[in-house]
Amino acid sequence: MTLRSRLALSGMAAVVLAAPGAAQAATKTVSMGPPPDTAKTLQRTYSSDANAFFPSSIAIRVGDSVRFVPVGFHTAHFPGSSGRPSAPFIPTGKTIAGVNDEAGAPFWFNGQPEIGANPKVFGPGGKLGKTVVTNGTKEIQSGAPLSNKPKPMVVRFTKAGLFNYVCDIHPGMKGSVRVAARSKRVPSAASDARRVKLQASKAIAVAKTFKNVDAPANTVNVGLAGRGGVSLLAFSPSKLTVPVGSTLTFRMNTGDFETHTATSGPGDPEKQPTSYLGKLVASLESPNPDQKAIFPSDMPPAPAAFTSALHGNGFWNSGALDSASVTPLPMRNQVRFAGAGTYKFYCLIHPFMQATITAQ
Repeated sequence: MTLRSRLALSGMAAVVLAAPGAAQAATKTVSMGPPPDTAKTLQRTYSSDANAFFPSSIAIRVGDSVRFVPVGFHTAHFPGSSGRPSAPFIPTGKTIAGVNDEAGAPFWFNGQPEIGANPKVFGPGGKLGKTVVTNGTKEIQSGAPLSNKPKPMVVRFTKAGLFNYVCDIHPGMKGSVRVAARSKRVPSAASDARRVKLQASKAIAVAKTFKNVDAPANTVNVGLAGRGGVSLLAFSPSKLTVPVGSTLTFRMNTGDFETHTATSGPGDPEKQPTSYLGKLVASLESPNPDQKAIFPSDMPPAPAAFTSALHGNGFWNSGALDSASVTPLPMRNQVRFAGAGTYKFYCLIHPFMQATITAQ
């Protein structure tokens, strides 16, 4: 499960919208994530991304197809008659046992249900690289784009109607396909392309606003959220000085489709993959992630007393945070800086996200 490769995928394919023929079946294209040029601007200029399908809605006729191109780390999941999305991480059926910190003390989450990657989302049964024919009632799951060069999923619709789909990795990311009767007119390829361009422009405009967002005192935003699924992939502020004894809140923002952590400990997970944090990040790329990367390092709700000796090596983890109502994850966690020092924090899911907190 290559979560860190999510952004790299955005440059792998371009949005190509095929014009419907007058008397033969046609194929239109939906980009799973922003078009490459837009993604590049969002990431390099604004440290952001857009968790959205481009275009977010598309119209075809009965017998036509939609080509879903993976240009980001997303899925396209038609729940079918069940109407339910799939959680990306689910209990494995096992109980956590024998997980100790570097001081030899057991972590509080021993005895809790073990969490692992959902094989329905990250397993080999996805439809990327395949063509699926549907009347809209059957479930269709593209699966996560785990290969270096993931191929599109093509869905051909045999029945008129409105068919909604979601990204299971980013709850809240939605799209729709309206299938009209064969005799009906639908927007042209040129019209669809204009809508994609407008959607892309709006996403960049939202990303520009993030620089004007301030956090309350003793608070760090773990990412920011805007309209259209646009998310800041950075801590805000990224540098903060607090008095020793202060309690700091790391919080997600309502409407953010991302999942993040705020984590401090030995090693730079990007530059030192064999370090303590580097190994936690690497575990998130496997079906069986290290539970220390998922659960809070200290039992909530009481803030942990954070020093360079916490858990024997200065480890503190907020645990996975998100703002989605469909998951049990919290939106925030707190930590009390009990000792002076300069501490580096990372998101284990997006380790390029970094913050420096100085307690003095």
